[in-house]
Amino acid sequence: MPDPYMLQIQLNQQNRITMNKSLYHFGIFFLGLTAACGLALGIFQFLFGVQLFMQNSFVPWFLMMHIVAITGVIIVLKYYHYQKYWAAFYTGMIATIASLCYNAIFLKMLLSRSSSNYYVPVVLISLFITILYTLILIFSSTRKKIWLRIAGAYMLVIGLVLVLSIGWSLLSKDVQLNGILAKIIQWTSMAGGLASVPFIMHFLSEIKLSNPENTSPVKQSLKNTLGIIQTLALIAVLIPGVMLTSEGNSSKYWDDVNFEKTKRMAQLFESRSFVNSKGDTLFYHLLKPLNFDPRKKYPLVVSLPYGGQPATDKIRQMEGAVAAEELSTDINRLNYPAFLFIPNCPPGSGWGGIPNYPSVDSLVYEAISSLDKEPGIDVKRRYVTGLSRGGYGAWHFICTRPDMFAAAIPVSGGEDPKLASRIVNIPVWAFHGAKDKNVPVSGSRNMINAIKKAGGNPKYTEFSNEGHNIWYQVSITPGLWDWLFAQKRNQ
Repeated sequence: MPDPYMLQIQLNQQNRITMNKSLYHFGIFFLGLTAACGLALGIFQFLFGVQLFMQNSFVPWFLMMHIVAITGVIIVLKYYHYQKYWAAFYTGMIATIASLCYNAIFLKMLLSRSSSNYYVPVVLISLFITILYTLILIFSSTRKKIWLRIAGAYMLVIGLVLVLSIGWSLLSKDVQLNGILAKIIQWTSMAGGLASVPFIMHFLSEIKLSNPENTSPVKQSLKNTLGIIQTLALIAVLIPGVMLTSEGNSSKYWDDVNFEKTKRMAQLFESRSFVNSKGDTLFYHLLKPLNFDPRKKYPLVVSLPYGGQPATDKIRQMEGAVAAEELSTDINRLNYPAFLFIPNCPPGSGWGGIPNYPSVDSLVYEAISSLDKEPGIDVKRRYVTGLSRGGYGAWHFICTRPDMFAAAIPVSGGEDPKLASRIVNIPVWAFHGAKDKNVPVSGSRNMINAIKKAGGNPKYTEFSNEGHNIWYQVSITPGLWDWLFAQKRNQ
């Protein structure tokens, strides 16, 4: 006669296995979807570059991607709890919270289009906690499970490479090295998106050892509910994913169109390099005035491009030097003879004006000063202009070197209003789109208001129905170039 006590134990074990078997399938689905999203994110970044983060559909896709990832993590944590892997459970929970904090800061930066002092520290803290979690998987009781041990080892390698690369980039001042480190971080982050694969393999191996699924009405109802959730999650990821792909391809198309314009413009320019006393190198491009006469004096227009393109592609580095594109046309070279100067912006750096972001501004100033030896340059008629990152740079250049420039046209940029008192005597004509989602319009408004409050008289044009890409409007503004080339420093 069967022992009732042992029979009850076997029944309880079967019920528990059945419950977990349903969750195994649920977890495998979300972990698999997480891996797919991580792989897609890496592909998107390589295809679209930084423009990926500017697309309207990126934020909803980013949110859904992380909701999916968190769901998969919760199932893994539930498994730890069920198996009484307490060390893995608690460190995994802490690592998840740290990751949520990091993603919250990243999302805030995306929405506000501004940097954060907490971003890098939170990233490093999150990585260190993740490394601790991986060590727990490798050396605690979970080490008996081969796929959990593999998951720990895989994530440990990813975490160490990221910590070393980020730390090195923070200490290094070599912009070319930082560009290489940025690529390593990008590739490693992409590989990190596949960290859920060993957990999938572990769940699959666990399912093979479990008993057949209980087909009671309650269990069937639970299974149906989980199936509905899976379907909704898949749809919620696919819809913004398809939209993101469409927007990214559209942006890439126009980038290619703009690059063709840039290549035609580059044929007119002379490629040069400047090396300062410390050995730092800046590549730049210079176009002399049409019908250049060395006995005459011509203004110098510094046209700051967007920057961030591959350092090995000197032509692509010229993209976004919108003023140079406009002023290098035959008609404008005839009407506004000037030297046109386009510096290259190494990856991982900018022109200044963006908090907590590396800048090569001092190197550019030295290169500009070195051109004073060139015959024909009027040092009292140096102008600076730029759009987006170049707009930040235009503001930054006149605020940090007001003695160097006679006027500025910052477009879709910004700077610390506390510096406005330095440029009350420098003619400024700023432009911005009121609906700009990339660079908040407050960046220009605050600077203009601060200059006026300090006693200056800047010009400001705001396009009420425009977003970030307003150059086509700026370039046809009546009197723009006449105003710029009429400016001259008194000293």
